[in-house]
Amino acid sequence: MNNSEFGLIDDQSLSNNPAYTSFLDKEKWHLDIHNPFRKDVQYKAIDNCIDIFRTGRYNLDDVNRNPNDFSSDSVGNELIKRCEGFLFKENEFVVFIEIKVRTYGKWLKDAREKFEETILSFKEHYPNKVDLIINPIVSNKAHYSVHQNLMVQNRILKDKTELPLEIIIIGGPNSRKIPSFFLIP
Repeated sequence: MNNSEFGLIDDQSLSNNPAYTSFLDKEKWHLDIHNPFRKDVQYKAIDNCIDIFRTGRYNLDDVNRNPNDFSSDSVGNELIKRCEGFLFKENEFVVFIEIKVRTYGKWLKDAREKFEETILSFKEHYPNKVDLIINPIVSNKAHYSVHQNLMVQNRILKDKTELPLEIIIIGGPNSRKIPSFFLIP
């Protein structure tokens, strides 16, 4: 899709359907994506769309977990935590996205855990595309300030994915504004 603007919608509370792109119904959008140079980008849903199972000894509850213990497959017993999906442009970039609509609780930790396992699985299955991964995006239109735990979550993400990534939080004041992300060449 090479639209100059489109949105991502996650009807998370209404169904177990994956997040999806939309060109209409802007009031439903959870993330507004501006594409001023009309790059031909694609969106791939992961959560509620692709089953990725933990096959290794990796445990998010273990603070001493080692990324080398992570392994995943399309069959198994326990699903990994998965982010909504990712936007990508072939041979240019991959940006993982998580959508939240919460002002309280451990939403940022949950988003970081989803990024952690999704990115580790991506690294495992697409090692030749790892250098295309850019900073993941958390869109939370109910949150509009710096999260007090952001530095800690960024450190953990860097340590566990072994990539120089930082979570970017995009929020809107009091849920009145749709968070926006700009694709820049």
